[in-house]
Amino acid sequence: MTNNNNGVSVDKDFSTLDEMAAPATAAEMVKELINIVRGYDEDDDHNVCGW
Repeated sequence: MTNNNNGVSVDKDFSTLDEMAAPATAAEMVKELINIVRGYDEDDDHNVCGW
């Protein structure tokens, strides 16, 4: 899953689209993205590029 606004991604492999769309799985992906972006904010790095 990638946030196209800044290129941050959560690396996950899914065998089916249904697996990715499961509410618990989707919530975990969003939580990981938020934590990644918060980590950049805490470091005062505003150019989040995902690298």
